[in-house]
Amino acid sequence: MERLSIYLPPFAGDYTGACSALYELNCLIVIDDAACCTRNYVVCDEPRWAEEKKTAFCSKLKTIEAVLGDEERLIRQTIEAAQELKPEFIAILGSPVPAIIGRDMTGIAHEIEAGSGFPAIGFDTTGFTYYNAGISAAYLKLLKRFAIPDVKAQESRVNIFGFTPLDYAANGNGALLTALLRDNGFQTGCTFVTKTELEQLRRAASADVNLVVSAAGLKAAQFMAAEFGIPYVVGSPLGSEYSRTIIQALKQTREDRLSRAVSIGPAGGGAAPALLIVGEQVISNSLRNALYQKGCKKRIAVASFFGLEPDLAAPGDLYLKSERQLIDLLKSHAYAGMIADPLIADIPAAAALDCRRLPHPAISGRLYWDKAPLFIGGEFEKTIESWIA
Repeated sequence: MERLSIYLPPFAGDYTGACSALYELNCLIVIDDAACCTRNYVVCDEPRWAEEKKTAFCSKLKTIEAVLGDEERLIRQTIEAAQELKPEFIAILGSPVPAIIGRDMTGIAHEIEAGSGFPAIGFDTTGFTYYNAGISAAYLKLLKRFAIPDVKAQESRVNIFGFTPLDYAANGNGALLTALLRDNGFQTGCTFVTKTELEQLRRAASADVNLVVSAAGLKAAQFMAAEFGIPYVVGSPLGSEYSRTIIQALKQTREDRLSRAVSIGPAGGGAAPALLIVGEQVISNSLRNALYQKGCKKRIAVASFFGLEPDLAAPGDLYLKSERQLIDLLKSHAYAGMIADPLIADIPAAAALDCRRLPHPAISGRLYWDKAPLFIGGEFEKTIESWIA
């Protein structure tokens, strides 16, 4: 019962994260489930489906197929769909039932590829882990399968890893990010942001620096650093001033070839009562940095349900494993204020805190899609300034 949630809904699962990472590519996505998981992804988790439908199908797994381990219909119908739709590749994703009965999604993908002639990738998603794990796995498998190693490096080309509407909503943040890079002399390579094509993924190794805007993109950047010698910067451009800091870090990394996570310490030693930021780790770290950069003197801690990379964490940061742990934290009187998704801010234990609301679609889904901010530019700079007080 440790992970029982009373106030918070189920967060976006790993299959949703993988689908989100694949969304912009011309691929056939098949989620092996009985319909409910696919519905969660389409209706609750993926804001882009409101404007543009993609080729994501549900296998409509039957009870007798699960009991007998019958995979024939899934393989046959996927091959038929691929021959009709002519995708560039096929992605087969698992869900809780296939995970419990031990379906081998990678093996199924091999059979589909052999029978269809289209590249096929199996993802052992289970629905038991969160979206960030699915995004991370998708990036790695895509790079290992499609990235060409021997391509000429292009000066000032940057790949973007970790951008997804599950963290950044679908309200124009992607266009602002690519415009920021372009206006500062960078050309974008593989971005996964908007209208990404498989050819961009194939030529991902031609970048001379990578930008990681959420922790879900970190393993992909580390893989590219190890395999192709491409350094990376970890940080999310926020507001105006901190966006310039990220740009400067990209330029410095491009020159010295040393990967770095942007970090800024508290302006006054952090003696005042603490502020808690609950959210995705890289975005929360960047918000903390932006607040410190503007002169915030409070001690700021980051807490996340979606993993906590040790190399990106500061003293006092926390990995939240349950709603109960968060409630105990809020009752501890260690924090005077909190920045979090509205559903977290509405937990009764947070009533005594000064709460600032920052919608996180992976937590609250479609409830606050239209309330998510544009992170880059003057409006969010004003928001950052207002949160210092």
